[in-house]
Amino acid sequence: MNRTAVFLLALACAAPVVAADFYRWVDEKGGVHYSDLPPPPSIKSMKRIGMSGSDTGEPAKARPPVVLYSSNCGATCDQAADYLRQRGVPFTLKNVDKDKLQAAELKKRTGAFEVPVLFVGESMQRGYSPSVWDKMLEVAGYAAPTVKEDQTGTAAAPPQDQP
Repeated sequence: MNRTAVFLLALACAAPVVAADFYRWVDEKGGVHYSDLPPPPSIKSMKRIGMSGSDTGEPAKARPPVVLYSSNCGATCDQAADYLRQRGVPFTLKNVDKDKLQAAELKKRTGAFEVPVLFVGESMQRGYSPSVWDKMLEVAGYAAPTVKEDQTGTAAAPPQDQP
């Protein structure tokens, strides 16, 4: 129990450091340096590197769009949309039950009327699968999900994949 508390405390203290920006620069001798502090003023070229979950200064347009095809399929479709909202991912929700054009678009893109379907750019995943969705979103440049605590103060289990 004490080890868990110490680990969680250390993790909480390290969280602000993980979200910091890092800098990459080349010195006058050609040496490459990485640091969480800005380079000396004498450096002519440097690159700011944003870590996962931080603002890299790049516009949101640089990331591929996220589209969720859904319907009135019940809990699975509701969980899929809620998961994206909880992660803070901007996405377009297309309900194929309410719009026949969106249903035709889904059929053309996937060859089926199966929902939910997530598109991150041109990458597609059928079905609600948080672990797969996380990887797709991270590869596309969206921030990794944060670990949430339950009411007892311990880290909550990640969402389970749905069939």
